[in-house]
Amino acid sequence: MDRQIVQLLQAGATSISNLILKTYKRLSLSDEEVMIVIHLLSFQQEGNHFPTLHQLEERLSMPQVRLIQLLQRLLKDEWLTIDEYVDPDTGLRYERYNLELLYQRLYQCLVGENLLNEELVNREALSEVAATEQRTVNLYSQFEQAFGRPLSPFEIETLHIWVEQDRYPEELIITALREAVSVGKLYIRYIDRILLEWQNQHITSVEEARNYSMRFRRHSSARDSHPSL
Repeated sequence: MDRQIVQLLQAGATSISNLILKTYKRLSLSDEEVMIVIHLLSFQQEGNHFPTLHQLEERLSMPQVRLIQLLQRLLKDEWLTIDEYVDPDTGLRYERYNLELLYQRLYQCLVGENLLNEELVNREALSEVAATEQRTVNLYSQFEQAFGRPLSPFEIETLHIWVEQDRYPEELIITALREAVSVGKLYIRYIDRILLEWQNQHITSVEEARNYSMRFRRHSSARDSHPSL
């Protein structure tokens, strides 16, 4: 059983753009033709750029006659081409399937239906969500390192509120944490009071926060030195 699991893991995976799956019907490609494209991609990712008919037939549940008909249609309708490739090391000539025409027509379809911009926006949105989640995880880690222990549910919820509701910049939260460390007051409520004070003072940058803290310390030192003031 372990050996079979290892074989399954080593088999790898075939990467195919979801855009092909979303739009091939509108491109008038049949399910059978798309399956051929998927298997061509699979062979390419295995290093075989020109699988034989026999190799394709072994993976596809269709007779060779039907396979040849579909390949001929894909070539005739310019969904793919067969190019000649010269190995720079050996000088030998090889043939390989080229799917560039498929991607060109996919692009034209997306531009024509204004789907490309939508897809790019969705990708950017997902990337931003992932980046935000990663920043939050890093923020939790820095607090746990400073506190020397895992955060409590209340502390985690407070950090979440700072980021999602209060919209405090991450660098400002870290600066408030360092301020608490410098005075030996590692309490989430103390850090919350620091951030609230900075918000009331319209402080939005790390530099402004540091300058404010320095002025506050100097004022506190002067007041302690002259209690009558």
